[in-house]
Amino acid sequence: MAPKYLQVAGQIESDIIHHVYQKTNKLLTEDEYAVKYQVSRNTVRKAIDILVNKGYVYQVQGSGVFIRNHHNRGHVNLERLQGVTNDFSDRLVENKLLDFKLIEADEDLAVNMGCKAGTSVYYVKRLRYVDGDPFSIETSYFNKDLVKYLDENIVKKSIYNYLRNDQKLAIGFADRIIGADYLTSEQADLLGLKANDPALVVDNTVCLTNGAIFDYSQSVHHFKHVKLLKVSNMKGS
Repeated sequence: MAPKYLQVAGQIESDIIHHVYQKTNKLLTEDEYAVKYQVSRNTVRKAIDILVNKGYVYQVQGSGVFIRNHHNRGHVNLERLQGVTNDFSDRLVENKLLDFKLIEADEDLAVNMGCKAGTSVYYVKRLRYVDGDPFSIETSYFNKDLVKYLDENIVKKSIYNYLRNDQKLAIGFADRIIGADYLTSEQADLLGLKANDPALVVDNTVCLTNGAIFDYSQSVHHFKHVKLLKVSNMKGS
């Protein structure tokens, strides 16, 4: 089970995403959260620090913690591990399943996933749409020792919502490598572009809170439809 401060941060993050604080644009006080979640003020403080670093909120000395309204509509927020469906919760996200099967990790995949060669891995390839426009080609590998079950109905929807809500996975952190490449003919056909058009490519290695890699994936994005957001915080002077 995830530490208390991560659980609290996750609960508040979910409330922010679902506009619970829309009227005030401000979080509750440390004391109010401590009572609500039956934790110490120090636990609440650590949870708030996580949300500050993720770019959800900012603190004003003596006034409280406020929701950060950065201009991120239409952007993928690199600080969040919510998945495309939650990143674009106010828009229509659809998935076309291109391939889904259970495979065994070869030597290269095993190195990338931190597992043994021969480990059972779910292979998922999807074409993702946002408001009817082709958004990205997503190729993912999920370690079956950690992600116990997936099927076609699940992977056609939000995989991350399922992993959080149904499998109760404690998703912790990710390494993301961003690069550029040229589209292959197959990729161009899927995205409605031309072969050798530019592509924004993001490689993701996503871990549980205990450091175990459960998801290794690559997303090839439509260069006209996708922008990435990286929030920054100035600490100290």
